[in-house]
Amino acid sequence: MEKNIYIIHENDEWLIPLRESFKKINAPFKEWHMDKESFDFKKNPPNGIFYNRMSASSHSRGHRYAPENTKDVLGWLEKDKKRVINNSRALELEISKKKQYEELKRFNINFPKTYYAKDIKEIIENSKKFNKPFITKHNRGGRGLGVRYFKNTSELENYVNKNFENSIDGTTLLQEYIDSNPKVITRVEFVKGEFLYAVQVDASDGFELCPADECNVEEKFCPANPDGNKFMILKNYENPEIKKYEALLKSNGIEIAGIEYIKGKDGMHYTYDINTNTNYNSIAERKSNLKGMDSIATFLYNELRK
Repeated sequence: MEKNIYIIHENDEWLIPLRESFKKINAPFKEWHMDKESFDFKKNPPNGIFYNRMSASSHSRGHRYAPENTKDVLGWLEKDKKRVINNSRALELEISKKKQYEELKRFNINFPKTYYAKDIKEIIENSKKFNKPFITKHNRGGRGLGVRYFKNTSELENYVNKNFENSIDGTTLLQEYIDSNPKVITRVEFVKGEFLYAVQVDASDGFELCPADECNVEEKFCPANPDGNKFMILKNYENPEIKKYEALLKSNGIEIAGIEYIKGKDGMHYTYDINTNTNYNSIAERKSNLKGMDSIATFLYNELRK
């Protein structure tokens, strides 16, 4: 009976490199776009394995309920004991930074001081707990959604009383601003639950740091990276936190992910995001033997053939 790799997603553009990687190895795959597909949950799921690539930022592309639809589909697959890569628990973390930080705390991984607020009054009250600059961000975000920098409460009040943009799930994070020099963040990539590579991202332009090519169309000069590209794979990378990251991913059913951290001027690593829907930058990978989507395609095809 025919078996396929099923890709659960909501963004066709992000699948272009994965399709190419599948074709290189002749892996059979089908796509389930969660804003277009319909399912009969009374029937058994098809034969194959299932890779969840749902994104927390789906609503920014007009796919408001794609994560909720994905939750239903993953429950259906898991009830039938299907092999799911990045399962229901992984989805929970993808769409809630609060849940991510609960897990970071559980695994003793350092993250910036963070408060959660459900309305404007709470946002203003929580901001008074900072005696240094802070940022806001959406609990269900990604791609810099809701990320704004404030020096103090009065700056924040001025913003929220004029043009406040709420998180889609109604929870806003207030987080201490980590100052770094140089202005870079590091994204650590994992496939099969294991470390693949780390990429340094020039953050001097702001907070939208999605590594997919569609988010990085300008190959403009980036002073923080010697090769001039915004994204640069780090050679001979070492980080004592990697084992903690791998343990956290394993505990939460996450097999493919990118974890982001910033190194403060105090020398500490501050982990601030777990992306279970990971993209890779082809410009950065040009000089590397490691290819993210090729690694994913090979991993999935091997799982299918087991």
